[in-house]
Amino acid sequence: MLIKIGKGVLTLCMAFCLVAPGMVMAKDGNARKGKYLYRKYCRECHKEGATGDRVGKPLSPVSKTQAQWEEVFKNAKSLACADQWSQRKEADIDDIYAHLWGHAYDSPSPAKCE
Repeated sequence: MLIKIGKGVLTLCMAFCLVAPGMVMAKDGNARKGKYLYRKYCRECHKEGATGDRVGKPLSPVSKTQAQWEEVFKNAKSLACADQWSQRKEADIDDIYAHLWGHAYDSPSPAKCE
């Protein structure tokens, strides 16, 4: 009986050790909402064949590593579309970051489609 309890506790500890670093490193945000917001606010300018006055290079979550996404969001005020970012709520930016960071090229669950 004691061995079964020990195995259960060990399993929980191992699962926490695998999941916790991602939870700590990712910014507080709702990745599911971030996916919606990315598609609503960013994708129009950051897709292949985009047209209009605000055309950025094509981007998707797998365009960058987690560290690269972190750097982008640290320096968001220096981006060409900084004026667009300033119109978004901080919570929305956190959500977009959570989506992009959580599905980056080197993440445990990279995005499979754009």
